[in-house]
Amino acid sequence: MLNTSALTPIQPTKKGELILSFRGIANIMSVGGRGSSKSFSMMLDCLSHCQEFGAEARPLVLREGWAGLLELQAELFALFTTAFGQGVIRNKSDGTITLPTGGILQFSNIGDEVSYNKLQGRSFSAIYGDEVGNYGKSAWAFMMRARSNLRVAPGRRAHMHLTANPGGSSHSRIVKTFLSKAPYWTPFEDEFGQTWVNAHSTYMDNPHIDQAAYRSQLLASTGGDKELADAWLEGRFAALGGGMFADVWDETIHILPEAPAFRLARYKYRIGCDWGSSAPCVGVLLGETRKDMRYSNGLYLPAGSIIGIDETDSVVDRTNLALGNGISPSGWAEQLKYMALVENELKAVPPVIHDDARGLASETVIQLLQEAGIPAHKPRKKDRPGTWALLRQLLNNSKTGDGPGIYFTPRCRYLIETIPEAPRSTLNPNDIDPKYDCDHGLDALGYGIRELKTNRARYGRTTGDY
Repeated sequence: MLNTSALTPIQPTKKGELILSFRGIANIMSVGGRGSSKSFSMMLDCLSHCQEFGAEARPLVLREGWAGLLELQAELFALFTTAFGQGVIRNKSDGTITLPTGGILQFSNIGDEVSYNKLQGRSFSAIYGDEVGNYGKSAWAFMMRARSNLRVAPGRRAHMHLTANPGGSSHSRIVKTFLSKAPYWTPFEDEFGQTWVNAHSTYMDNPHIDQAAYRSQLLASTGGDKELADAWLEGRFAALGGGMFADVWDETIHILPEAPAFRLARYKYRIGCDWGSSAPCVGVLLGETRKDMRYSNGLYLPAGSIIGIDETDSVVDRTNLALGNGISPSGWAEQLKYMALVENELKAVPPVIHDDARGLASETVIQLLQEAGIPAHKPRKKDRPGTWALLRQLLNNSKTGDGPGIYFTPRCRYLIETIPEAPRSTLNPNDIDPKYDCDHGLDALGYGIRELKTNRARYGRTTGDY
């Protein structure tokens, strides 16, 4: 039972008490089903932290978006007012709650560089990240970067407490970083020497809701999707397979040190491209083998296998694959030419399958690329769920040897990083989560592999397979 100022006792749930019993010895990753009171346990952890640190308490409370952050701020203000009385002061414009003890809670969204920069030069005693399972790649990276602001006096322990449901954008990241390291309730040490514990709870651990009614609502909300229902009801991260491709991806199989020589593979080349301005452009050079062959390590590659040979992109910062440099179509054309003609010594730029956009003067990106000498055309058909099913089949074939597969060289950095982490959509498990903002390489790859797996002889100005 928490009783910070002797005004009002605050009682956690039984599972909440178990979660809080670890707060003095470990950082906490609290996962599980929806409606399990994870956020309230995190709030009680923050309250206990402020009791312990007194005037030195400087916890940072994070959510990715503003609306959720304001809701969480209001709930914490009500909780701390209950515990400390009317001396608690909330400043919405500064994003702070000041306590009678002198402690100060700082609230921030963490979605981009601007929000992170507001934290520069600040010192915090703890980080509380709510609903981190929904954080995109950049938000997750900035949250982890904020750990550099955790600074406490000798004898104190800086603390982190994160909460997450399965199925969000960071589903695979949470499995890889935390859940794969140790069973629930077993403390473990991460690669940086920090002690963590994975906590788990479901709606059945929350006595403050009508559990039967809530179960009915969750079942109705999943629309008959059993995997999603299992994930939300039972907090099973394994139910959703860890991501769209995580179960069929194996870097020891899918990454080749280098592409087989053309004289062995007799490649049919294509370049798949996804266009972006504020988002990055990504181009992937693909080669489909036209001969059965053995790779140097003995791996058998049947005809029709696809090699991701190289890629180019307009990413500004490798820590944020969602941000492009605003390259012009003419600049992008030169980048594609350099990849094909210089870096890979092809005789000509192969057919480029490129999504399109219209500029201010009604010109299209495709038109501008063609004027710059790029044999570009639109994808024949955009069918993302069908494309992901094709990619899954190719990845699986590489593992089983049941047919032509797909492989990548280390030069395909964007794809190697994003294929295994791409999350499923919670509304359509056959598609990637629309909130995942690093899917540009996957879209480029998808355009290319669909083109290679269809019969098409002519491409505007360009004829043949190169």
